[in-house]
Amino acid sequence: MKILALESSATAASVALCEDETLLAQAFLHTGLTHSQTLLPMARDLLKACGLTPAQVDLIAVAAGPGSFTGLRIGVATAKGLAWAAEKPCCGVSTLEAMARNLAHMDALIVCAMDARRNQVYNALFRARGGALERLTPDRAIGIEELAKELADISAETGKIVVGDGAQLCYTGLLEQGVSC
Repeated sequence: MKILALESSATAASVALCEDETLLAQAFLHTGLTHSQTLLPMARDLLKACGLTPAQVDLIAVAAGPGSFTGLRIGVATAKGLAWAAEKPCCGVSTLEAMARNLAHMDALIVCAMDARRNQVYNALFRARGGALERLTPDRAIGIEELAKELADISAETGKIVVGDGAQLCYTGLLEQGVSC
């Protein structure tokens, strides 16, 4: 199954093409241009470089948030437009779960964090063990102090890995609250 994946929930935009579980191609732009200027041209160019058209893709996936409201709207509209024109299904994927999926091979607590401004992060917690991910919290917006209190209750034996564009903010805030990660 060929999947065209679009990500526009953060400041950077990206497009990827996968077949089954193999990444065939990817493109990433963090130029300061809006996603409305970059996402569709990236998808077009990536498919062209792979010798494919949208009609030859089996599914269009899109980051469904949390994240930038405008970026999410651009991504969803792009995915729906491509899927409708090619008569293909489309689906939304949690941005935070997609981040955690990259670390499923670790044995750790995965703290996904995207900067939500005002000392808050969009966050979800996952336990990675033996190649599997277990979701511990829903996607949410949470203050750094509240997150630190929650993480302080989790065993110190569990390694904590912070990922996402809010990782530095989260890491610094957690250390200030006495939570190692």
